[in-house]
Amino acid sequence: MFVGRNDELGFLNEKYESNRAEFVVIYGRRRIGKTALIKEFIKDKKHIFYSAVQITDNVQLEKLSTIILNAFDTKTYTEKFGDWELLFRFLADQCSDKEKNVIVLDEFPYMVESNQSLPSVLQKIWDHYFKDLNVMFIISGSSMSFMEKEILSEKNPLYGRTTGILRIEELGFEVSRAFMGDGSLSLHMDYYSIFSGVPYYLSLIDPKASLRENIKSNILKNGSVLFNEVEFLLKQELREVAQYNAIIESIALGDAKLNDIYQKTGIEKTKLPYYLGGLIDLGIVKKEYPSTIKVREQAKRRSGIYKIDNSYFRFYYSFVYPYISELMEGNIDVILEDVIMERLSMFTSTEFEKVAIAHLRELVKSGQVPIRPVRIGRWWNKNTKIDIVAYDLNGFFMFGECKWRNEKVSVKVLNHLKHKSQLIETVVNEKCYILFSKSGFTKDLIAYSKEVNNLILVDYSGLHSVVISQDNRAGRH
Repeated sequence: MFVGRNDELGFLNEKYESNRAEFVVIYGRRRIGKTALIKEFIKDKKHIFYSAVQITDNVQLEKLSTIILNAFDTKTYTEKFGDWELLFRFLADQCSDKEKNVIVLDEFPYMVESNQSLPSVLQKIWDHYFKDLNVMFIISGSSMSFMEKEILSEKNPLYGRTTGILRIEELGFEVSRAFMGDGSLSLHMDYYSIFSGVPYYLSLIDPKASLRENIKSNILKNGSVLFNEVEFLLKQELREVAQYNAIIESIALGDAKLNDIYQKTGIEKTKLPYYLGGLIDLGIVKKEYPSTIKVREQAKRRSGIYKIDNSYFRFYYSFVYPYISELMEGNIDVILEDVIMERLSMFTSTEFEKVAIAHLRELVKSGQVPIRPVRIGRWWNKNTKIDIVAYDLNGFFMFGECKWRNEKVSVKVLNHLKHKSQLIETVVNEKCYILFSKSGFTKDLIAYSKEVNNLILVDYSGLHSVVISQDNRAGRH
């Protein structure tokens, strides 16, 4: 099932409709949906598509030769091209000026793995042939480190030839709900917090089964698809997997600062930034600063914290990795009920903050909030945390709170947020507030929201989120 990716498809179609040769690089973590996106894009277009595998260079050349020779109605007296340069030159000769020819090399790193001269060959053919043709060349790869450090770096022969670079990220919450069947926002938020926005992980969900059954069958059972997924991905991308495992587990269990991670893992402080940088490049970890700290000031501050940026990784290192021996022994039900289900609400609350920030961005785009912020994020100091702090260039601030709990949010929560907002050490010319709630709001708070023009309530208690704003408008999201 293909869902979402409208922006990515729009980008690719713009390149397709251009009046020049295009060279697009698409990359993203394993299982993120690159191949599905490419196939959706080319399904109604003239194309050559080849998905590479880990085989010898000679067999790779033979397989792609067969695809190309079968695709063109031309008389040839060979079943295989003698080398890659002949293959690409033949492809260039077959390109028609009437419509754009799309050529896709999926999982390109596997091709280079068995023949390191391929980027140089492709650069030569591009410069001498393809760049003047009506062609759209796409190479893609799942090895994040290879794509960024080899294909896109200055030292690579293909540097400067690309006309578009598309890094594929996880699906957002609303799009991901299409994989989950019928159900409340609360149930779908639990699913999203566990399976993340990775399309392949989401596709494993059986909407007819319960949440418990899906966790058990897809994650906790030895041999299930996601039981070894994290280990496999790390081994594909990184060396010294044991060091990375220790770091990710430390962050997943709450060690957010460099010194905390050092104390938990015992890894030398001088080496920790290198390991953390690798995890950041892969999109597994991110470093976050209070939203009021300007980008140019971040390097000078020690207030940055590390967080797991993929919810499935956070789930795995919180609930699977620490109990791997028990799960291997078949003690699944105890881990599921006494560990996971007991702590799931608290676990989901962290993801709810991320979803709420994404929701706020959509409200900004649709003009449903009175602010056009240049920054949206979290804010904290030593004693206080505010879930959402957004602001524009004129000192107009929006402060937000996200409550994932089984009781309606009251005026008391709003008053506490107002108090915390006074701790911001930045010039604030005007304020407004936004509250996100799993269980809705009290009648008093809803009534108050209709009397003022600086409060927005977002109710997640039903099948769809409902936005309640100051002019009595309510909208489904």
